[in-house]
Order: sequence, then structure tokens, then C-alpha cells
Amino acid sequence: MKHKNKSHFLSVILILAIIAIVAVVLTPRLVSQSKIVQTLQTNAKDKELVRLEAVMMEIKNKDSQEYKEARQKYCLLKSRPAAEREQAVANVKEFLGMPDVPVDFTCGRGNTEYYKAARFALSVDPKTNYIIEVGEAERRWGTREDGTRWFDPMPEYDYSGRYNTPEAIRPVAEKFLTDHKDIFGIDITKMTYEFEGTKPGNFFLKWKTIDKNGKTKELVSVTVTNGGQIIVYDNDTYDLAKN
Repeated sequence: MKHKNKSHFLSVILILAIIAIVAVVLTPRLVSQSKIVQTLQTNAKDKELVRLEAVMMEIKNKDSQEYKEARQKYCLLKSRPAAEREQAVANVKEFLGMPDVPVDFTCGRGNTEYYKAARFALSVDPKTNYIIEVGEAERRWGTREDGTRWFDPMPEYDYSGRYNTPEAIRPVAEKFLTDHKDIFGIDITKMTYEFEGTKPGNFFLKWKTIDKNGKTKELVSVTVTNGGQIIVYDNDTYDLAKN
């Protein structure tokens, strides 16, 4: 009986040893094959992007369906999967204060993704989902058969006139940027405030940080209506980092 148990034990050890040897031999091959597959997929994607860029350059009518389809394919290839863009979409909705607003992903290029919602255009950093820039979306226009022109509608702006001075509008903007700092990735409490000026209905404000050499390291600018609505947001820190 003891002999049988010993034989069974040795058989188990032998099987485990064989499995270990096979694993050592096959694992590097599997890893290598996986890398090869990833490389092939990347090369195929890059080739398709180059092809689509060439197609778009050749199409003269940028309003044509052919151009729109090529651009859509190009943008989707350059972008993250939809599931990875969910936080960016949530940040767009938070900025606008519209939890149910439809958000359209319009394109992804380089280190930036572009979205459109409520007739605003927004840029997002795909690495962090931080909002980089907000402004009015590009408005299309055309000419009717009777010769009159038509334009896409503008966003809804709040010009209720509740705030009439720079001193009154500053805390409104600061509260918004502070309350929603998680969607911007900035902390204006550590930055220096400057008032840039005003035009009828709008105030222009900015915050920046300067290093010991006098170079601007961070720069955030906003345009606020006299109703307290931030209609333009621009984080130039991303551009400064490139210089």
C-alpha cells in the first residue's frame, strides 16, 4: 500500500514538472506572439489613418457626405473607445450644468478630444478628462432659394444683467472654477487674479502663476456674462507646457 502511494506521489511530481517546463517554454512565445499581434494592429491602424487623411485632402467639398464619412472614420480611429470617454462626457455635462444634455463626440486629434453640446464646443484632455477649452460651436450658414441667409442658432446666453462691475463678477467666476475644479484640474486659489476688461454684457478674467524667472507657467482665462454664466473657458497651461 505504501509503495502505491509513493508511486502515485512520484507521478504527480512528474506531471507538475512537465507542466512547469511547458510553461517556461511556451510563455515567452505567447508573449512574443501577443506583441506581434499588437504591432500588426497598430501598423494597420496607422496605415488606415494615413489613407483617410489623403482621402479628406482630395475631397474639395467639405460639406459632402463622402468627406463627412471619411472624417468620422478618421476621428473614431484617433479616439478612445466610447466606454473610456464616459468621464469626459460627464465633465462636459457638469460644466454646462445640464445633466441630461446630449453630448456628441466630434473628433479626436493628437492629445485632444472634441465634443459638442448645447451649441458649445469643448476640448478635453483624454489622459485626464479635464476640460481644456470651451467656446461657441462653429455655426453653419447658407443661402436660401429666395436669396436670404440662414444660420445655425447660437447657444443660450444669460444676459440678465445681475452683475455690472468686475468686483461683483469675480466671486461668481471664482466660485464656479473652485466648485468644479475636479473637471478642470486647476486650483485658482494658488494663482494670481487679473481683470482683463469688459465689452457690453461680458467680463474677461484670468488667473496665472509665474515662476521665479518671471515665466508664466499656468494661465486660465474665462469670459463671464453679466448674468454670471461662463461662456468661454481657456486653459492655456497646456500650450505653455509645449514651449
